[in-house]
Amino acid sequence: MSQPSILITGATGTVGSEVVKALREQGHKPKVLVRNPAKAVSYNGALEILEADLLQPTTLDHAFKSIERAFIMAPPTPEMEQMEANAFNAALRAGVKHIVYLSNFGAGVFGPPVWDWHGNSERKLRALGIPSTILRPARFMTDTPFPFSWIGIKEYGTLSEATGEGKISMIDPRDIGAVAAKILTSGGHEGQTYELTSNDLLSGSEIAAKISAELGKKVGFIDSTPGDSRSLMTRIGIPDFVVETILRYCETVREGRWHTTNSVAEILGKPPRDFDAWLRDKAATFSGG
Repeated sequence: MSQPSILITGATGTVGSEVVKALREQGHKPKVLVRNPAKAVSYNGALEILEADLLQPTTLDHAFKSIERAFIMAPPTPEMEQMEANAFNAALRAGVKHIVYLSNFGAGVFGPPVWDWHGNSERKLRALGIPSTILRPARFMTDTPFPFSWIGIKEYGTLSEATGEGKISMIDPRDIGAVAAKILTSGGHEGQTYELTSNDLLSGSEIAAKISAELGKKVGFIDSTPGDSRSLMTRIGIPDFVVETILRYCETVREGRWHTTNSVAEILGKPPRDFDAWLRDKAATFSGG
């Protein structure tokens, strides 16, 4: 039985690269769509690299030609909706049989900016009628804490986020990649929307305690004010739309709107990785240790 032709967008990013890795571990050779081939040199000689720009619809038809299944995502920028719409339409023209779309936990519900963008993209995808599966991952463990927060952890022994005692659900990007790969290579998930989380539901204080135990240094939690958080992010040059996204995210944590699900275990047949395991693998790298 021949393997399906699979295309991965965002193949050099945090999640896309994990989708590619998981597929290759299963013996598949997906095609990868990239805007800048120089960023995909690790795939040279192993996978077919297709140069295209999600903001340039005329560049997409050759990439989607003869593709049966596609993993579609775009970076969370103000152009995200347009990029994803262009990819969906190219998939429609090419007769793609199944799309796995990377959305976001809270899409269409949590508000502007990013959650509205994802909600709009979900509606556009459904309206096209292409069989699809929507993945809504929680906060990436690679962003827990936020990368800029490691500066405070390393230099001052403090984790500062405006989340109060709210609980945070999260997911290891490796598990997102494994879930996407499983769905791309098996049937029965068409029309489904899955919220992807680990089994962890942790407050900022609990996250700080886990980091403290792993690093072997005292790390405390500071519930910063939104104003202080905004000032810090602006001062270090974080784009305005990212600042607004992070501040809104912190509000939803305070509101108690995050929870865990069993989706990863149900799809993969094994439990998701937990935050302790991620810390063992990655904390030294992110802390600069």
